[in-house]
Amino acid sequence: MKKFNVILIIVSIFLLAQVASAASNYLVTENAPVYPGDTTYVYVPIQNMGYGNFMEDVTVKLVPKENASANAVTILNDIDSLGTINDWGAQRTAKFRIYVNPDTIEGDYYFNVFITYKGQQTDSSNSQTTATHKLEDQVLTIKGNPIIMIVNSSLDKVAPTSKNTETLTFKNTGTGTVQNAVVEINLANANSVFSILGGGKQFSLGTMKAGDVAYITFDLAVDIAASPGVYNIPVKITGQNNYSTENIIGLVVAGITDFDISYVETLGSFSLNVANVGISDASAVAVSLPRQNNVSVTGSSTSVIGNLKPGDYTSAIFQITKPAGAGNTLEFEIQYTDTSGQRHKMTKYLNVELSQAGSQSGASTSSTNYSTWLLVVVIIMVLYWKRGKITTYFQKPKGK
Repeated sequence: MKKFNVILIIVSIFLLAQVASAASNYLVTENAPVYPGDTTYVYVPIQNMGYGNFMEDVTVKLVPKENASANAVTILNDIDSLGTINDWGAQRTAKFRIYVNPDTIEGDYYFNVFITYKGQQTDSSNSQTTATHKLEDQVLTIKGNPIIMIVNSSLDKVAPTSKNTETLTFKNTGTGTVQNAVVEINLANANSVFSILGGGKQFSLGTMKAGDVAYITFDLAVDIAASPGVYNIPVKITGQNNYSTENIIGLVVAGITDFDISYVETLGSFSLNVANVGISDASAVAVSLPRQNNVSVTGSSTSVIGNLKPGDYTSAIFQITKPAGAGNTLEFEIQYTDTSGQRHKMTKYLNVELSQAGSQSGASTSSTNYSTWLLVVVIIMVLYWKRGKITTYFQKPKGK
């Protein structure tokens, strides 16, 4: 009798191990697909795979298998009671309410399902055996929301007639994947002052998963007719599954500012003429004569001449002395503020030939002083030599 009971227990354990299963390894959801931020129901069909009527008080528990699944999904109710499943092949469905966390990345997440029930008697007593069956690696597939955007641009300011190498950095900051992503740069709204050299306006980013970064590089030419100001260039990104989004590149055209200089010498003063020969305004223009060996400056070496529009000119006056034998090339520095608010310094060189009075003013002064003193000495010597006659002349009685 005891031997028979042992055999019955072994057979019963074997049967209990095979008593239930899920219809599929993929969890069925109320809404498909499931996205981050969704609150939905998950269904697990449980089928009696045993022989006989022995599944009573069936409860089913849904448990995340790993940390990634636990962080991705919050299970709002993790246990469902199904009652009795006594018939072989009969099926009941467990239902669980879940919340998908908003930052969950697209992918498959794994859960274990624990089925607990009272089953077949294992001895002559009236008690039933409680058993738990584990269904491993039940899969919940979550679709993400991709967001591809420009996170960096190598250019922020360009000038007319310039060619610039531009690198744009794209990042998928969303939670989903975009396959065959393509970038299209639309220059039509920029009044045709920009051109992409050596290729078209479309660039491939390939497949971008959540967090992926991709780059495109191209040469951007700026037309001479580009007016100073801010230009917004639309960038469209498309991909499979009707993915589409738009970004903007912001570029500042600062304009070209250049100066032409000449000089006029009048009455010992040196007048430097400064003309704005560029196509952009120059503000707070200042001209200075830096320290150099072939010129000396009396008074201030810097002159502020104000604002110059394209085509405007004005003069800066300096008092300078050019030593004899010094070179004729003088260095000038021009500082100005461009239309974008940045301060610049430009160096100009000018060939200057001053008049003899201007270039030798120190020598002329010395020569004049020497001549004056020489004349005084001569007069003193003559007076000394003629002192006797002079004395006799003043001592002679008047009227004789």
